[in-house]
Amino acid sequence: MVINLFEVSIGKNESNSFFRGEKNYFVKTPDFEQHNHGANFGGHVESFLRMSNTNAKIFDRVFIDFLESLEITKNDLTHFMANLSAFFALKSRGRLVGSMLFKSSKSIESRLVKSYLIEISNSDFYQSEKDRLYLHANFISRNGNDILLKTLREIDGCDIGK
Repeated sequence: MVINLFEVSIGKNESNSFFRGEKNYFVKTPDFEQHNHGANFGGHVESFLRMSNTNAKIFDRVFIDFLESLEITKNDLTHFMANLSAFFALKSRGRLVGSMLFKSSKSIESRLVKSYLIEISNSDFYQSEKDRLYLHANFISRNGNDILLKTLREIDGCDIGK
C-alpha cells in the first residue's frame, strides 16, 4: 500500500510542515536543493482528495490553517507563493476534486491571502521580492484566479484594469 504523506501529516497534526516541505515531507526539485511544492500537491494532496468525498473539507480546513500560520518572512513568502501556484494550477485542470477554496473574494482564505500580502508589502523585503510575487500572481491569474494580481496592484497603486 502506498503511503500518502498528506494523510500522514494530518494524522500527526503536521500539515503546516507538509506545506512547507519540512521534516520527511521534503521533496527535492530535480534541478535545485529546494522543496518541490507542486509534486507534493499533485501527488499526495490530489490522491488524498480522490480517496473520499469527505476529504475535500479536511483539505480546505488544513490549507486555511496553513494560510493562518504564515509569518512575515522570505521563507514563508516562498511557501505561500509556491503552494498557491500549485493549488491554482491543479484546480484549473480539475485535479483538486471537491475543494471549495477561493470560490469567493470574500471567503476566509481570500481574506487571509489579501491580508498576508498587505503585511508583506509593509516588510523590509517587499521591494526585493516584488518581481517574484508578480511572477506568481500572473501565473495564478492565467490559471483562473486574480486575487494575488488584484491585491498587488492595489498595494502598488496600479490601475486594476491593466
